[in-house]
Amino acid sequence: MSHIIVTGAGSGLGRALTIGLVARGHQVSMMGRRYQKLQEQEQLLGRAVVGIAADLARHEEVEMAFSAAVAWGGLPEMVIHCAGAGEFGPVGVYTAEQIRRVVESNLISTILVAQQTVKLIGSKGGVLASVLSSAAQAGKANESLYCASKWGMRGFLESLRVELKGSRLRLVNLYPSGIRSEFWDNSDHVDSSNFMTPEDAAAYMLDALEARSSCHVTDLFIGRND
Repeated sequence: MSHIIVTGAGSGLGRALTIGLVARGHQVSMMGRRYQKLQEQEQLLGRAVVGIAADLARHEEVEMAFSAAVAWGGLPEMVIHCAGAGEFGPVGVYTAEQIRRVVESNLISTILVAQQTVKLIGSKGGVLASVLSSAAQAGKANESLYCASKWGMRGFLESLRVELKGSRLRLVNLYPSGIRSEFWDNSDHVDSSNFMTPEDAAAYMLDALEARSSCHVTDLFIGRND
């Protein structure tokens, strides 16, 4: 039974990934900002999980969260960074607080989680899997702020991959296109009813992340059935 860290584990894709990992026999340290959501997962999944509340855009909270995870389950074999946030609308409507929230929740958290992962298991080896989105591939109307943060994530992770070439830490970037969840509750520019389910997306990702003896996935693009 291996130890895996999942961020954004309280809802949506992060929740589905956590449930899927436990079903496959893993222990999961769940990280997220809303401890009540993590507690619900603890009640559902029992001793196979632990909830760790943290704001992953804060350096000291990331360090404390990872330390708590290691104290509970030992060094992780994999970190799946799924935490994030979105604000939507045409350019010109975003407030300073909205801009800060999206950049911090998406880009800054990615940088801090990656740094901590490299620090912990860079020499030991393992996997850092980051959920980006199709918004990191193409510009989208009414999603300029979200796309900017996701493109920033992609630039950082691609640079980190080059930097880590030859190391034992493997980077995997995951690009799902539209997942049906509460993420879209504050948006009225898309109809998310035909988006992929978190459970289906999680199953594809977990299948792809399983180790093979001679090859591995570097990038996974998941399109939805329109």
